[in-house]
Amino acid sequence: MRVLLVICFLWTSLLFACGNDELGQSASFAKINEDYSVGNFAGYDVYVPEIFKDYYLTSFTVVIKDTLLADLDFTEANSYEGYYKVFFQVNPERLDSLNIVLGYSTTKDKKGIVMCGERIQLNLKELLRANQPEMIIAPPPPLK
Repeated sequence: MRVLLVICFLWTSLLFACGNDELGQSASFAKINEDYSVGNFAGYDVYVPEIFKDYYLTSFTVVIKDTLLADLDFTEANSYEGYYKVFFQVNPERLDSLNIVLGYSTTKDKKGIVMCGERIQLNLKELLRANQPEMIIAPPPPLK
């Protein structure tokens, strides 16, 4: 039992030794998705870089203090090279209290144990005002 506790202690020490768990800004941005705005809910597309400080995006968490904590799936954003995209709907009255926490790690394939990395905390309201990179037009699919 003691050996297991020592291993757990050493593992967590290594986990925090790799990154400084710094909260910062990145080149992330968001757009309102009018096609999916229904009733009291507005649709939002959030774009985040795949790589931050040589770490790879591994998690996307939406947080509304004392109300919601949810990990969302992200997909490759075809219109913005090097970005991943997440879509969700939320009441616009919650924009001030909605935060996004991005997890970046050394795990390039986005699977397995995350040994070290960075966390970035963002606010959706600020992301809606952020500068956006130039959109690229994806080539049409090949004809069969």
